[in-house]
Parts: sequence; C-alpha cells; structure tokens
Amino acid sequence: MITLGNRSFAGPFLLPLWSPPRTAGVYAVMVPGWRLLTFRALHFGHAETFSIETIRKSSRYAEWISVAGTDWNLYVATHDLANSTESERLSVEREVTREYRPEFSAPVTHPELPGLRTMLLARSLRGGSSE
Repeated sequence: MITLGNRSFAGPFLLPLWSPPRTAGVYAVMVPGWRLLTFRALHFGHAETFSIETIRKSSRYAEWISVAGTDWNLYVATHDLANSTESERLSVEREVTREYRPEFSAPVTHPELPGLRTMLLARSLRGGSSE
C-alpha cells in the first residue's frame, strides 16, 4: 500500500509484471524516488477496467519512458472504485491530482517529443551522467 494525496493505493507494481485487478478505479504511473523504497507519481488516470494497454496507449507514455529510462522502471499503483461511474472516477482522479500535484499532468503540444523539463528530470534521476 502507498498513500497518494489522501487515498490509499495498492502497489506500486512493476508495469511489465503487473497483473491488473479486474475492476474500475484510479491509477498512478510512478517512478522510483530519490531514496530507497520511495516513489514519485508522474500521472494519475482513471479506467473502467485496469490494463497494461491502458497505460501504454496513453499519449504521455513516451514522456514517462524518457523519465524512467525503460518500462522496467515504471510502476503502477491502483485505487479500487468498484461499481463506480465515470464521473465518480474522474472526480477522485481530479482530487488526487490536486492534492499530490504530479509532474506531468499539464497537457503538452507534442506528447511524442520529450520537453526540456522531462529531459532534465530524466538526467537528474539517472545521476546526471551523459549518454
């Protein structure tokens, strides 16, 4: 369990090995934090049914990969909202986003290209080494 905003989320789970629950709810896309066993949320979303494809088909996926370096460094946490309506899930997503303020919630003009902020964050997470 991890607490994001004022909500408890199951996880975080490594994205490529994640077995999504068959329920509706809110999810958080995360990367490892600065200290051991800490995580930072990059994005919150909602889904009627959780799936890896929901995460990978996001227009922000390339940006998350540029921060994480690889999908083996991306994590997912879920907040179960079984039998919820889309408006209820959207409301919880907005609430958690407002409380937590993830790095990548603002819309971007070209989501397939990482922005300067993304590249600087990715570089700092990798220890500042040039590739």
